[in-house]
Amino acid sequence: MYQTYFWDFDGTLFDTYKVMKKAFSQAFLRQGVKIETKECYSLMRRYSLGYTYAHFFTLYPDINVDKVKTDFRRIEESMLAQVMPFDGAIEVCQAIIARGGQNFLLTHRDQVAWDLLKKFKMESDFTGGITQKLNFPRKPDPTSLNYLCQKYQIDKKSAVMVGDRVLDVEAGHNAKMASILFDYDCLIEEDIMPDKRVTKLHDILE
Repeated sequence: MYQTYFWDFDGTLFDTYKVMKKAFSQAFLRQGVKIETKECYSLMRRYSLGYTYAHFFTLYPDINVDKVKTDFRRIEESMLAQVMPFDGAIEVCQAIIARGGQNFLLTHRDQVAWDLLKKFKMESDFTGGITQKLNFPRKPDPTSLNYLCQKYQIDKKSAVMVGDRVLDVEAGHNAKMASILFDYDCLIEEDIMPDKRVTKLHDILE
């Protein structure tokens, strides 16, 4: 059983994709381009927001890139109050603490990630973490994981990276630790080898 859990935020601890896909679609619609939320969601889940932007900017080269990104951020921010933790997120993090383990946050989001954890009384379940503020290279680069392991003197043999995308699995492996893929909608088809694949967060502890 692992002792230290590094958690991705979007799509792992919190179900933010529900607002992300709506905000993304609305940002493009403001420039007259209709994008189905199902399509942008699939790309975000399987790859990343940056990949999704690149995909649609290639399809619609006349789009005002800066305006789309600005509109997305503003629309998404207005919707974040709707965001909820995934079923089991609170209980699993508490169970890890109860048995003497640690949780760390590893996200490219800004302070809003900590704000949402605080809102649901989860902040105290995390020893520390990394957000956009520290400006580390994006996953699957292992720099952020290596930094936390060194700072908190974590044994990588008992540590695991938990996330919902391929890049989370790769980040864990690149840092020489285990990885758990939270594939709640069974959307990940890429040929990757997480140490464990779950569709419910409660199964992480089994």
